Amino acid sequence: MICVSDEDLFDYWTGDVDTARGAELEEHLFSCDKCAAANEELARLFEATRGAIPFVISHNQRERLSASGTRIQVTEVQAGVQASMRFTPDVDLHVFALRGDLAHAEHIDVEILSPTGEVAAVYERVPFDRGNGEILVACQRHYEGMFSGNPIFRVLVTERGQQGSARNYVVDHNWR
Repeated sequence: MICVSDEDLFDYWTGDVDTARGAELEEHLFSCDKCAAANEELARLFEATRGAIPFVISHNQRERLSASGTRIQVTEVQAGVQASMRFTPDVDLHVFALRGDLAHAEHIDVEILSPTGEVAAVYERVPFDRGNGEILVACQRHYEGMFSGNPIFRVLVTERGQQGSARNYVVDHNWR
């Protein structure tokens, strides 16, 4: 077998190869020191990236990620209107720009709910852009399988010391 391309390694790490092709790649990686070293480097990069990107990011973090070569797809999402996303080989990170009136917000909390409404995670006092009315939620490929169905992002806005109404955002996740 000819040495593995960077694209093949990326597809292998993102799960975008079928079982037969994955087995071929693994067989080659075990027998080729050059490709094994490239695979180890990519593995380190994937692990570092997974740990380095928080669930809710600031606009500055998004810009830094983009400047470092992360291929980002931004999807604007309005409360109560279902949006959709699809991971493709040319997208490293999806960012959902949850839109709403945040002009008087003191702080924002975000909850992730399962499709049945159970709270799966809570993020308190997340970064947000008051002027643009945006909260940026980062969705990484390795989140696939966390929910059976589409998660609900509930935004809780605190204004004048009082928690206001919750706004729900749903994004149809198409992983492949």
